[in-house]
Amino acid sequence: MSLKKQAAKGGLWISITRTGVSVIDFLVFVYLARILSLEDFGLVAFCMLFIEFANVSINAGVNQNIVQRKTWDEQYASSTMVYVVGLAVVVASGLIFIGAPIAYYTYSHIAAYVFMSLAPITILLSLQVVFNGKLVRDFKNKQMGIVKFIASILSAVVIISLAELGYGLWSLVIGRLLLATLELLLFSYIADFKPKFYFNNEDKKELREFCLPLLGAAVLSNVNQKCVSLFTGLVLGPANFALLNAAKRGETMINQITMGSINSMVVPSFSRVKEGTNLGDLYIKLVVITATIVIPMFMGLAAIADPFVTIIFGDKFSESAVFMSISAFIMYPAIVGWFLPTLLVSQGKTSDAFKLTIISVTNSLLVAGCTIWFGISTMLICIVVANFLILPIRFKVVMKHIEIDIKKLVVSIFPSYFCAFAMFASIIFIKSFLEPVVSNQVILLIILILSGCIAYPLFSFCFFYRHTIGELQQIKDMFFKSRKKA
Repeated sequence: MSLKKQAAKGGLWISITRTGVSVIDFLVFVYLARILSLEDFGLVAFCMLFIEFANVSINAGVNQNIVQRKTWDEQYASSTMVYVVGLAVVVASGLIFIGAPIAYYTYSHIAAYVFMSLAPITILLSLQVVFNGKLVRDFKNKQMGIVKFIASILSAVVIISLAELGYGLWSLVIGRLLLATLELLLFSYIADFKPKFYFNNEDKKELREFCLPLLGAAVLSNVNQKCVSLFTGLVLGPANFALLNAAKRGETMINQITMGSINSMVVPSFSRVKEGTNLGDLYIKLVVITATIVIPMFMGLAAIADPFVTIIFGDKFSESAVFMSISAFIMYPAIVGWFLPTLLVSQGKTSDAFKLTIISVTNSLLVAGCTIWFGISTMLICIVVANFLILPIRFKVVMKHIEIDIKKLVVSIFPSYFCAFAMFASIIFIKSFLEPVVSNQVILLIILILSGCIAYPLFSFCFFYRHTIGELQQIKDMFFKSRKKA
């Protein structure tokens, strides 16, 4: 099987299983949102935000390093595992001895107990990293997906069962610990790798040069994604944090299913293409295909936010609809810039990949920090505008190593962007007529979704027929044919 088809099928399997996992996580999220008050729900989510920061830091670029190496080395893999577990022990200790006391004095004693209880997850996840990298390297995406799906189902059952028994927040803590444990056991079983307690000092240089920049990039990237929520929680309190968190949940689920799945296959596929291949053109094709699939999903979500939020989360989260609509527009610049750091990583340019992250984080921190005082809506609008403005700077960094035809990129993505916005406008127009007539929110939501499903392909075929046919053919070739090798 060609590399192109392996990567495409791997991405498809990741997308399929992530869909299942994301749906399960979303249902658990919805359940907890309904049974907890806004303040309690915001407190839980705010504590989990810091745990996510800690968990991201343990990866330290190890997965990417394992994947992009030309050959598999058992001793190097064992050495890497010792390195990342050691890092996780430091992070877990920081959660217990630094994070928990701060949470106790600045938030509540419950937040402190949550920090300490979730600290072991960082160790469990660190033990998974090398197994995960080995599976991705071997394109065992199907097996990985099945493992994650089974573990997610079992943990969800535990969370809901314990919540019904009155354990509240602690049902989620126990469920997350169980999830990490199950994934570790199953990954180690299918990875065909038996680690040893071994560390070679000669591996330090490669680990330091490749992984440490990516550790910083991973942490800063997470800060970039979460700083809006972080400032909201710190400045406006847990109730507003809960409203914003609910607004971003639909966006997060779509990201995990689509963008994350595609991005996970960029390193293993782009790092092994033939010498002399035009990576700039391959990048443009990837962005165009992604835009064709992803942009209409986000614009559709923005258009149906009102009935969607009310039906899924309840009336107490109705304010979240406005935030959801505004946030969806960030995908216009985000899709173009999403793959740039990973593209650099695939070519071993980790330092410049780190620079891209610094640019994005600085932008987000400055804009969010300066505008949150004027309200969540103002902050989100400014974030969208700022992300458009920094795109030229990000491309300038990338084009030192990889030539990208910007004019060709703009022309190629315009049809998808235009049709998605036209679909959004159409749904808003239809909703303005139906809302006074259709009182049932579920029926209204179904009609609006169906309208979007008709509008987007209709605009695509009417205004950009040749482009649409070409994109459909490319998607078909990627997943069902293997005429050429990458």
